Amino acid sequence: MNTSTELVDTIDHNQNTITYYEYCKKNLCNKQILARIIKECVTEFHDIPLAEIPAYIESDPTTNINIDKATDKINGMNTEDQSVSGAKIIFDILVGIKLPYSQEAESIGLILNIEAQANSNTHYPLLNRAVYYCSRLLARQKNRSDGFQHSDFQNLKKVYSIWIVMNSKKATEGVMNQYKITEECLKRTYHFPKETYDKLAIIMIYPNCKYDINDDKYSLMEMLHLLFKSKMPAEEKKCQLEENYSIMMTNKTEAEVEGMCNLSQVHVEEGRKEGRK
Repeated sequence: MNTSTELVDTIDHNQNTITYYEYCKKNLCNKQILARIIKECVTEFHDIPLAEIPAYIESDPTTNINIDKATDKINGMNTEDQSVSGAKIIFDILVGIKLPYSQEAESIGLILNIEAQANSNTHYPLLNRAVYYCSRLLARQKNRSDGFQHSDFQNLKKVYSIWIVMNSKKATEGVMNQYKITEECLKRTYHFPKETYDKLAIIMIYPNCKYDINDDKYSLMEMLHLLFKSKMPAEEKKCQLEENYSIMMTNKTEAEVEGMCNLSQVHVEEGRKEGRK
């Protein structure tokens, strides 16, 4: 196999050809990268072998989601939401996932949204925006071909919104928090089935600026750092992803790499900070 995968092309040609935002989205749309995020972040897949997870990422014409098997890339086409008049939002990545062990005839059991955020320096709490996105993902399911009709609320699908913040404050580096609906009995104890209220989950991920690449942890956080924050040469990046994370690369890599993978806005901000010092 002499042709590069989509991931290799993205890493090799990120300098001066695409924006950092596009670079993040292209990598996060890679089926192998997405499978690792699902494995660690989506509760329903914690016990599913990593190699099996891509099969649950659905190609469903009703949601305009297409899996390009040739490039191992997922193209989420249905990212624009105008369900609220005058309040259009565009999600970064939106994909339907089939639930493991599901006996349902439907192909999609939950909806996964992934947002690539350059930094946490916003004039509002970023978590507030994540809550709003989840609410919109729930609300937009009513009376849609890929949702539920009229009052069939039993068909409401769970939504996940995962936010990957590339550049954050020192206090939040290495943080990975989850926010979800839980049940609390305020009077007499009675427990309703969890699936009736467990309908949304928000996960905020803040990768560290530095990792020891020689350790043997190879966690999701380290992989995200390698993809989006590391300043190592592209060739070394590809080797790390292939050897330590089993991310499939081309069998015949290019002899030369055009330069450092330094297009990141994160690096620009770091340079500004150094300049101020």
